[in-house]
Amino acid sequence: MLFSSCKETESHWKSDDMKKVISATSFTNSNMTCRAFRVDDSYPDGEKKLEGNSLHGYEIISDAVGLNLGSWKKLSSIIKDHDTYFHHSVPIDCLFRPGVAFRFSDKHKNQVDLLVCFACNELRYYLGGKVVGQSYFKSQELRFLVKELFPKDDKIQKL
Repeated sequence: MLFSSCKETESHWKSDDMKKVISATSFTNSNMTCRAFRVDDSYPDGEKKLEGNSLHGYEIISDAVGLNLGSWKKLSSIIKDHDTYFHHSVPIDCLFRPGVAFRFSDKHKNQVDLLVCFACNELRYYLGGKVVGQSYFKSQELRFLVKELFPKDDKIQKL
């Protein structure tokens, strides 16, 4: 499902699930926390078994980085910005291999995950363990934010 964003209003989001995603990812939602993870974006070796923790089948390769209010505001504005997304794009012939994941969660175990693949510039939003939205993105701000969050990660710094 390809979707597009809207400027500052949630009323144009097509599905109720995406409205929940936008609400959960907003820095103004005081019930939620936001953490970033590095996930293994290398191409899989056939039947490679995941070692350690994984997120939607992608191996987590870093400790969680908690986003401070400033970083969360940046991420929230990127997510809500109409210009972040391609609105009519032809799917790229690329295997989705996210390098970064953001997890928004609250004490009631409600969570939204945003996985980001920089190889094909694709985002996927997960709610309740299933993909509820995906799109290609063109935001350079997302790259800059991820570089700030993982300053010692050589692969991220080369994005």
